[in-house]
Amino acid sequence: MLALRPADAEDAPAIAALHAASWRASYRGILPDDYLDQRAADERLALWRGRFEAASPPWAQLACWDGEPVGFVCLLPEEAPELGVYLDNLHVLPGQQGRGIGRALMAAAAAEASRIAPGRPLYLWVYERNADACAVYGKLGGEVMERREVDTPAGTRAAALRYSWADPARLIAGKA
Repeated sequence: MLALRPADAEDAPAIAALHAASWRASYRGILPDDYLDQRAADERLALWRGRFEAASPPWAQLACWDGEPVGFVCLLPEEAPELGVYLDNLHVLPGQQGRGIGRALMAAAAAEASRIAPGRPLYLWVYERNADACAVYGKLGGEVMERREVDTPAGTRAAALRYSWADPARLIAGKA
């Protein structure tokens, strides 16, 4: 059974492991293999520890299936407020996709975005070559607003798309 709960500093190792596993499954050919296999896990752990130790930690939810972490979502609402509320991460473990976990995480993020910033869109960036994620975001009603070349954590460049939901409430109600 799926349960969502707020994530905190104690969850940093689990979130980092989920993050790296998701990247290894989804970012082959986008990020270099040596980065994914050798450095991503440690870098993600440092990132998540730093985020949760910050004076103002991010809003994050951990998805657990029968008590085991299987996914997470994170909002950084003040990243670029002129664009809306930034959904920085949404990851579901490989092998757990297709069970509604991502949709539940997206709905939770949309509910929080609507609560903290009524009337502001929800947006995220996704690598253009991550076709599966692009298809999901399109199916959820996301509109591509921008394409740009970005620096990746691996020190390379890649094309990214900004998906936006003008009315995040539609994601909560399942109307996307």
